[in-house]
Amino acid sequence: MTPADAPGTGSTETARSTEPSQHGTTVSELDSPESIAAEVSAGIEAFLELKAAEFLAISPDADDIGRALLEFTRGGKMIRPVLLWWGFQLASGDDSSRSALNGGVAEAAGSLELLHAAALIHDDVIDHSDTRRGKPALHRQFESRHSERRFQGGAEPFGVAAAIVIGDICLALSEELFEKSQSVLGITPSARDLRATLRRDVMVGQYLDVLAEVVPLDDARIGERAWEVLSFKSAKYSVEQPLLLGAALGGADEEQLAEISRFGLPLGQAFQLRDDVLGIFGDPAATGKPAGDDIREGKRTVLIAESMKNLSSEQTQIMAERLGDPDLSDSEVAECVSMLTDSGGLDAVESFIRSKHDDALSVVREWSTDSSPVSSTRTRIGPTAQRQLTKFAEALSYRKS
Repeated sequence: MTPADAPGTGSTETARSTEPSQHGTTVSELDSPESIAAEVSAGIEAFLELKAAEFLAISPDADDIGRALLEFTRGGKMIRPVLLWWGFQLASGDDSSRSALNGGVAEAAGSLELLHAAALIHDDVIDHSDTRRGKPALHRQFESRHSERRFQGGAEPFGVAAAIVIGDICLALSEELFEKSQSVLGITPSARDLRATLRRDVMVGQYLDVLAEVVPLDDARIGERAWEVLSFKSAKYSVEQPLLLGAALGGADEEQLAEISRFGLPLGQAFQLRDDVLGIFGDPAATGKPAGDDIREGKRTVLIAESMKNLSSEQTQIMAERLGDPDLSDSEVAECVSMLTDSGGLDAVESFIRSKHDDALSVVREWSTDSSPVSSTRTRIGPTAQRQLTKFAEALSYRKS
């Protein structure tokens, strides 16, 4: 799913009219995801080109770092940058004051995309993934480079070590770019706190994910753990927190942040629940990942937890033996997939997605200037912005990749 495919809201023009409201600022139209993605991508590219030149100045051998990061950060969905940008607009609204700040917003949004890239690089190492976005994962690229250049020692350990270090560098660059944005946007204590919370939560969520993969399937907290991982590793960091960070940068107070959280968290949960479905049932041509990949990786997702409730003792034993086995045959994976369907696990997750998606849209309707009865929310949006948010939520909840 490209940035255009995901949110697809129509117009790519940047004219946004806003009008004051007794409750806040009414935003009639949000910047298009396509225009946001283009601006943020260009900013990331320019920033990484500068960093690549710095790496090269240190050593010709360090040129690999900059080239790898430039290539890795191209082609992402740009979900988090779009949401940060929209959060800023929902809070600030006023075009005349906002236009001069867009460079800073683009840098803040770009910093989130670099944080995401760092997390993906490390996630692929942890999961022993071979591919990312249909291409070799970064550690596999450096593993191949080791062989091609006839280096000494093991190719695989070199690839893993290189990816860990480059992921760390990417994380540091994310912080640098966020600090750069503050020179334009100004130092906002609440934004700094939200940025720190986002970074903390995704890292804690990653640990919880690693832990969940080694806990027995009959553990009493398997479902609770699955929801913790879903919320902290992805739902908050992918949707809710980018919106909140952007809103804080736009001057939102605690009341408005709470309103935006009511939209962002359930939508983030729907987004990750869909990701869990795609990790097993997705089309490899669309996802860039092998079919049933989450089974081979041993992911203890909400889908797995819901399915386990209704498996027979024999099926539970089979699932316990196969979940996390990277050498499963396609037929063994297919049998596990059938269990997830027949047990009602897939239906349960689809029901969760619909519920979370509906919860998010109910908040969007509250924000609408056409709401009846008239809402007292601080966040106010016109019909066009309402359609944009609705379409974006639909894309996140029911996407194919």
